[in-house]
Amino acid sequence: MTLTRFVIIAVCAYLLGSLSFAIIVSKVTLGKDIRDYGSGNAGLTNAYRTMGAGKTLFVLLGDIAKGAAAVSIGMILAGPVGKLVAGIFVILGHMFPVYFGFRGGKGVLVGAVMLALFDWRIFLIAFVLFFAAVAITRWISLGSILGAISFPITITIFYRDPVLTAMAFGMAAAVVFMHRSNIMRMLRGQENRFSFKSKKTIEQSAPDGEENTK
Repeated sequence: MTLTRFVIIAVCAYLLGSLSFAIIVSKVTLGKDIRDYGSGNAGLTNAYRTMGAGKTLFVLLGDIAKGAAAVSIGMILAGPVGKLVAGIFVILGHMFPVYFGFRGGKGVLVGAVMLALFDWRIFLIAFVLFFAAVAITRWISLGSILGAISFPITITIFYRDPVLTAMAFGMAAAVVFMHRSNIMRMLRGQENRFSFKSKKTIEQSAPDGEENTK
């Protein structure tokens, strides 16, 4: 019965995670695929840079909702371990969405939602590291990496459970792996720095038979 519950959690979380709201919002509102613009990533930062704050708000709310729904299912069916199982698979779904050719985002926001619902202390530490890194360097990617790395450390400190630590380490490793190109750009000093001014590089598709004009 326990195995069945974990399978249900994994499948539900993965399918929820595969709802890439950056892609959905860009296609529904602009008729374009966000992965063809900016960094090519279907995540919150690229959404802000290419679509602006208004549309990014829908991306934010959608990704928070799917993360919360997945973790809630995990909690109901299997308690704290179920939360982490759900967290792993909702992040995998976000990174490799089955509905969108397995090309998604980097899992930072849904991971943050999972941390907030799992243990507020762990979330707070990750958030402080994220905020400090971004405030100093304006590199969102660096803040995301440091927040992810803190997860297996803090879960070891607070829980001292090897299974939970191993799961946390796997989730952190996945987030860091997805940022490998960002790491190379940071080492070269070429990583984009965050700005509150979005460029809105995606233009809305014109009706059939018409062309977009600038």
